[in-house]
Amino acid sequence: MSEIYSNHHLKIIQSQANNIFRIELKKPNPVFLLSLTKFVKGATTSDDYLLLTFKAYSVEMLTSYLEKPSIYMVANMVNSLVKQLKNMMDHYDVTFIGYNTENIIVIDGDLFIFLDIGLMSEIEEQNSTIYTPFTSSDFFFSPQIKRATLLPLTIHYKTAYFSLGCLLLYVLLSYDDAFYQEYLISDSLNMQQICKKYLSNHPIKDTKLYWLIVRCLVEEPEKRVILFI
Repeated sequence: MSEIYSNHHLKIIQSQANNIFRIELKKPNPVFLLSLTKFVKGATTSDDYLLLTFKAYSVEMLTSYLEKPSIYMVANMVNSLVKQLKNMMDHYDVTFIGYNTENIIVIDGDLFIFLDIGLMSEIEEQNSTIYTPFTSSDFFFSPQIKRATLLPLTIHYKTAYFSLGCLLLYVLLSYDDAFYQEYLISDSLNMQQICKKYLSNHPIKDTKLYWLIVRCLVEEPEKRVILFI
């Protein structure tokens, strides 16, 4: 058995003999584990919700992908992360307040899972509340979080859509965060404008994936939509 990944909330252990992987949590989290069983093939949880077990040929970190990402890879990322988010929202009224790249694993090269349990938040009347201070390097900030000055902060649950759009844009731009830094310091440009500028000559321009990202980056949270057909 060898540890291949860990953060403040969990670790992933690999058994070299039979391609069995274990996600071991430090504290029980039934929402996180049960949502994964709905789309990680063959995954099972322990009764105490501290352990998820699944079989795979490989588990890698997104940050280990050093080569230029393909559009196919990003499309798979959209599909996986949206399924994970939808399962959490539809069945448990829980969302993520944001996404980062350091806590994403890739199973068998095409299934992506976000593992930052610390960014999970309950949804109440379409809103989530942030109690803990974060920095702009912890995850991709939505405009509402970017402008915040006081905690606790109540935000629309679709803050997750905006952060996901930023994550996808970051990967499509070959892991270059210049667009995000421009967004953080700009008072005149919104993220939709910045996105269109950085993708003006990109191969995904005017594709379904392009418009999905643009719709995620709408300034008004209620108008953000994830639609990928």
